[in-house]
Formats: sequence, C-alpha cells, structure tokens
Amino acid sequence: MAHFSKHTDDATLWNYFRSGDENAYTELASRYYRTLIQYGQRFTSNMQVIEDILQDLLIHLWLHRESINDTPSVKFYLIKSFRHRILKSIKPLSGEVELTDQFDDAYAEHSGEDFMIQNETAYALEKQLKTIVEQLPTRQQEVIYLRFFQNLQPEEIGGLLSINPQSVSNIIQRALHNLRKRWVSPPPYLAFLFAFTQILY
Repeated sequence: MAHFSKHTDDATLWNYFRSGDENAYTELASRYYRTLIQYGQRFTSNMQVIEDILQDLLIHLWLHRESINDTPSVKFYLIKSFRHRILKSIKPLSGEVELTDQFDDAYAEHSGEDFMIQNETAYALEKQLKTIVEQLPTRQQEVIYLRFFQNLQPEEIGGLLSINPQSVSNIIQRALHNLRKRWVSPPPYLAFLFAFTQILY
C-alpha cells in the first residue's frame, strides 16, 4: 500500500481508494469525517444518528469501491451521498426533516482553520454573525453553509438540493440581503464581502 499525507490531493486518494488501498481510504475518511458530521448537524442534533449514518456510508463506500465512478470533486460526492442517506434515514423517524440551528461547530471550524481568530473582538463579531445567520430561513442557512463554509459552487449546490444554479444564486442573494438588513454596521471585511457577493450573485 502507498503512503499518503494531508498534502496528497483528493483525486489521487480517490483513485487509490477505488483500487483497494486502505491507507487512501483511511486518509479520505479522516479528511472529511468532521465536515460530514457538521453537515449532518444541519438536519438533526442527534449525534448518535449522524455518526451511525456516516459509518454506514463509509462501510458502503469500501464494500463497493470497485464499482464507484471517478468524480471531479470528492467533497461534493461525499456530501451528496451523505445528504441522501441522512434524509432517507431521518425522515421515517421524524416525519419531517428540518435543519437545526446549530451553527457553532461550523463557525468554529471556519474561524479556527481559515481565519485563526484569537482576540476577543473578533470572537464577538463571529458570535454576532452566527446569531444573525441563525435568523435566516433554513434553506438559506444550508445554502450559505455549503457555499461559504464548504466552498461548493452554485452548480454543485443545485445538484445537491435538486434545484437549478440560478435558484441557488437567488437564495444566496436573498440571504446576503437579509444579513445586510440585520447587521446595521458590519465590520469592513464583511461590508466588502456583501458588496463583492452582490456583484457575483
């Protein structure tokens, strides 16, 4: 078996995994485990259910590795597969699936791994942003999470949610508009983000 590190790209790991390399499979599972757990919390706060569904997905992937196709985005493939399984599993239990409002972990990952927020002022801004996002409709919350925290493109989000990319862009635009209305005086970097995304969407 080959040896891999955190610097090995997803495409290489995916190809080795499909050919039966356990090290590649382990690295992929480790790389995306936390991301998928956090995404599962958008649907339910029951961690046991989330972990069980994720374990089932990982086992399924390993058992069917030889028949799994190549993919241009491993992250998108895993999120889409996990979303399908979690909706299929949770709906019979609850009767109706609703996103939870637990964005703490998502913001912790975003700040810790991307911005490394270390001072109290930045932390206060982060908590304020989290509180405002939690006031958005659940669909807007999910799209914002997928676009800005998981870096999925509108085309990928559309495929994930079974809507067209233009609808995704419209949802993002409405969400950003709602954020601007709720945050009267955003800090400069967020004001820039609002202006920039207005051009994009």
